[in-house]
Amino acid sequence: MRPVRLNLPTVVVAITVLGRAAAAHVAPSVDDNNRYLKLTPLGDRVRVAYTVFFGEVPGASERRTIDANRDGQISEPEGHAFGEQLAAQVASALEVELDGKVQPIRWAAIDVGMGTPQVAAGSFSVDLVAYACLAEPRGRHRIVVRDRLRIPRPGETEATLEDSPGVRIEHARVGTDEDPSYDYRFAGPGGPLSEDGFDVQFVAGPESIVTSDATCGAHAAPPRTGTYALAALGGAGALGLASWLFVRRRRHRGGAGLAMMAGPPPP
Repeated sequence: MRPVRLNLPTVVVAITVLGRAAAAHVAPSVDDNNRYLKLTPLGDRVRVAYTVFFGEVPGASERRTIDANRDGQISEPEGHAFGEQLAAQVASALEVELDGKVQPIRWAAIDVGMGTPQVAAGSFSVDLVAYACLAEPRGRHRIVVRDRLRIPRPGETEATLEDSPGVRIEHARVGTDEDPSYDYRFAGPGGPLSEDGFDVQFVAGPESIVTSDATCGAHAAPPRTGTYALAALGGAGALGLASWLFVRRRRHRGGAGLAMMAGPPPP
């Protein structure tokens, strides 16, 4: 059977458009900040999606610090500056070990979802996406992700695994826990995710998705906006992948709002 290869820019635009339309976070906490980690193994990489969901009370407090010019509104540059600052903190606290080698975190997407630009509001989320690249496409691989981020007022932590076409999961566990639904939840800071980590072994078969940059370039450009992406959308490969994304049941409660999976945005 011929391997599945997708045109990278087209895949990215399909993800951007559908992801923003379909993403829906669960109801926010009142007093706590929640975080959500989701892994999606593909044929040549593992997509790492990370969401920090600020609760109503801590979110209201953070909004006042984000409003740098004190005009009562959070502009897009102000929101993005906060997102980049948080992204740097997460990157320094997140350890991604792929096939025995620790890979640096380089965010391909940073999405700050304020909901409303009003400073006098509450909860909001920050969604981050990175890619851990396989040394060789397909075959058997193991990824272990440890999360040592210490966010203020920690509430729920959830780690989930999303399957993808042509990829078989051999095992997935957090500490000693093995959940057949690949959905692990913890309360408060740390826990087994910070020490033992999210340990996943998978086999990417000949039908697994490999993007057009099979070498999985290390540096990604900033993500395209939804408007730009919609204008560029096209191609049978993107439509096929978009259909798969649309019908997938979202097991990630936090969403990691840029949808299920994507290749790094084109340079």
